[in-house]
Amino acid sequence: MGPYGHGTNDVPARADDVPWPVWEGNGPLTFVASLSLSALAGADLDIPLPGDGTLLFFVSYGPGQGDGVPGLGPEGQQGARVVYVPEGTPVAERRVPGGLEEPYHRVPLSAEPEMTWPGRADFWLGDLVGASPRDGLPEWLDAFDDALTGLVPEVWHRVGGYPVPIEDGLDHDFLDDGEDPDDWVLLAQIDSDRRARMDWVHQGTLYWLITRADLAARNFAGARFTWQFL
Repeated sequence: MGPYGHGTNDVPARADDVPWPVWEGNGPLTFVASLSLSALAGADLDIPLPGDGTLLFFVSYGPGQGDGVPGLGPEGQQGARVVYVPEGTPVAERRVPGGLEEPYHRVPLSAEPEMTWPGRADFWLGDLVGASPRDGLPEWLDAFDDALTGLVPEVWHRVGGYPVPIEDGLDHDFLDDGEDPDDWVLLAQIDSDRRARMDWVHQGTLYWLITRADLAARNFAGARFTWQFL
């Protein structure tokens, strides 16, 4: 599988006829990152992203927006947005709306493939370990976990693959009743990044997930948001 890095930007180039994302009652969302899909064309990704266009990521964060990342329930989903701009769409840079903090610093990032693995809470009960809750943890698991942790970069920006949870696993409070967590895959993970002056509440990480069906249909408006912090 091949998750890849993405770049943060200060002002997004957005389609002329698409308004800046707003959370009603809370104000405009903060622009977080852009992902050039054409730069990933031909890459060995484990999720079927379009071969062209751009994904823009927004979240409610900062003064006037609760001074923190939105909650995980259905209401909080209005505080995070993914916008897909197809290749060839007329675009123009937009001024940051009033009420938002100074834009984050531009940090161009390159992409490289990397190995990913499920979080400890997800795999220790599965085929990789072959244990059950009654059996307890295998003696070798701590050493194995430490070895994997040593492979994780300092900043955890990622597209596709398994997410890097700060806690034991990702919360799925964003799911509606009857929805299966296994239907969802990681679209993007955006970490706190000192270079961009991003700090998601005590060095937290933002995660956007999407169903395989929405991804195939390029329905990025169907992506859901969750986050964790130290």
